[in-house]
Amino acid sequence: MLERSIIKLGIVFGIFSIITLFEKPSVKIWFPLYVINCLVNYIFDKVLVETKQVKYPIRLLPKIFKINVVYDYLVCPYLSIWYCQSTYHSKLSGIVGKLMLFATPQAIYEIILEKKTNSLEFTGNWRWLYSFFLVFVVKVISRGVLELFKLKTTKKDQPVKKSG
Repeated sequence: MLERSIIKLGIVFGIFSIITLFEKPSVKIWFPLYVINCLVNYIFDKVLVETKQVKYPIRLLPKIFKINVVYDYLVCPYLSIWYCQSTYHSKLSGIVGKLMLFATPQAIYEIILEKKTNSLEFTGNWRWLYSFFLVFVVKVISRGVLELFKLKTTKKDQPVKKSG
């Protein structure tokens, strides 16, 4: 029943993490980034499950979803939001350094889940190294989207120059 406890813990984690979407600079940045991250997680996970690279023997709502809904929608997106919040004002070196600090434990967690529980199974040609790499890719995508949001926000806040 360890797997059920992990699912419940993920749900509680997701519920309590909602407040982080209201951190400064704006919910107008964090909420859309959260939704985009959920979508990215869903796409990657759906492809991996449909190509039989990853399987979730024990999951929430197994008759409805073949993906890990709790991880894809409640755990991973918040970790990506926290990564983006912590690097909001960072230069490239800080962004990369914090990428390692956020993505490495998350990837290790996935590896432990696969090795020690029945909630995640790498099948087909999928290996832990690919999972490790994919966690980094999702964080980089999130950070790239954040930069686009920042550019859009900066352009809106710029005063209009009058000619003449």
